[in-house]
Amino acid sequence: MLLISFVLSGFLNAHSVLGRPVFQSSSHSILYCKSIPAVERHRVWLNLTNNEGLFKQLLIGYMQGATNGYDYNYDAVSMDANKYADFYSINEGKKLVIQGRGLPFLLSDTVPLGYRSEIVGDLSISIDHADGDLADQDIYLEDKMTGTIHNLKKSVYTFSTEKGTFADRFIIRYAAKVNLGNAQFEDNPENLIVVSKNKVITLKSYGNAVEQVSIYDAAGRLIYNIPQIKTFDLEIDGIQSGPQVLLIRVFFEDGSRTSKKILF
Repeated sequence: MLLISFVLSGFLNAHSVLGRPVFQSSSHSILYCKSIPAVERHRVWLNLTNNEGLFKQLLIGYMQGATNGYDYNYDAVSMDANKYADFYSINEGKKLVIQGRGLPFLLSDTVPLGYRSEIVGDLSISIDHADGDLADQDIYLEDKMTGTIHNLKKSVYTFSTEKGTFADRFIIRYAAKVNLGNAQFEDNPENLIVVSKNKVITLKSYGNAVEQVSIYDAAGRLIYNIPQIKTFDLEIDGIQSGPQVLLIRVFFEDGSRTSKKILF
């Protein structure tokens, strides 16, 4: 089982995440984890710091079992125990130091971030580390106050703040463009045609060879996967499903990827 925990300095406060206790410290907090085999997950740890030693960390993770709503077994509310600052993602009005989100991971997803600061001056937001699809995926921080969209994979984002609580200043996004339309990944959205007719799904690539195809149902469950193929044309039949919207994730030979929604 996965254990995600906060190292304590002071008293302990326990929450439940992934079926195990979660602890948060009253000052510095660090998230640790142990591996779970054969569980799909894509996670990123974000730090809020300054040059005087401030440190707060949050976790956003896309994983099996979680949803995009509030989940008692996957989400942990910030205890706001550091007197200098707090740092959290926001979901359903709750301030979360750990937020589990549902699969499949889509580049169109966005996650609001908030913070509280008793410090006047410069603070920095950075990626501590990431895994799964997020290990190689660009992760952007949108600063709504300045109109900046900054790639955290390339550098730390430093900003100036006053004292106060700022619940709507930042947004985490995975594509630099705000309007993604039906393309869930930036790469190759125009070079792939996906058609569903008579319970047969046809894919045709005009750019790179298709290397892997995964299909998810409307509930986010993986219902079809074919890895390690190299083809420009593919027909998929035999999927047992009633009428619903399916998500087709396609990975190309050159490492790029795209996603399409179809009515099956």
